Amino acid sequence: MEYVGLLAPIAFIFAISAYTQVSALRKEIENLKAEIAKLKVK
Repeated sequence: MEYVGLLAPIAFIFAISAYTQVSALRKEIENLKAEIAKLKVK
């Protein structure tokens, strides 16, 4: 069971990395939605 405890910090780092990537993707999607809205107006 000590092995699982040693993996916890690594899992935490991966979780933070994944959260950061999801955040970046959300911003990119919002930018794309805005561009699509501009193109629909034309």
